[in-house]
Amino acid sequence: MTKKVKIDIDFDQDNFLVGISCHRKDYWIAYKINEVLKIQMKRTDDLPVYNNKLEELIYYPLYFYHDFDCEINFYLLTNHNTRAKLFSSQKATDFFLLINGPASEKFVQDKVKKIKGIPNVLMAFEIALSKIKVIDNFLEDIELHMLEVSKKMRLEP
Repeated sequence: MTKKVKIDIDFDQDNFLVGISCHRKDYWIAYKINEVLKIQMKRTDDLPVYNNKLEELIYYPLYFYHDFDCEINFYLLTNHNTRAKLFSSQKATDFFLLINGPASEKFVQDKVKKIKGIPNVLMAFEIALSKIKVIDNFLEDIELHMLEVSKKMRLEP
């Protein structure tokens, strides 16, 4: 008799998702977030995400910063693409800031408060990961994508 092993990974533990409503361009919001959070996100290769309805990969701009002191990663993504939304359940959200690492709730709330203070930001709020149906696949996609990006960076002279 064969046994099935089920691995249940809890992605909620070290991941926080901040929704941002702002009608400016992605490079503008990345610049402003860098200013207020005192970080240095940079644009990296676009994140490919498979869209089940369209049955194709859709590419979303991705900005990344790793804080070596706190061991926290910041990922900024747009929710909009001309073909589809990254998270269709979050129609009013223009950008997502994923905070990955050993961050406290107070740390995240401080970042949300600072982002709310940016001119032209209509709203910034924490999104419960349980409200995003495809969050597990999304977090795996980001992790695999960043592995590919880092491998490519090491190979380039």
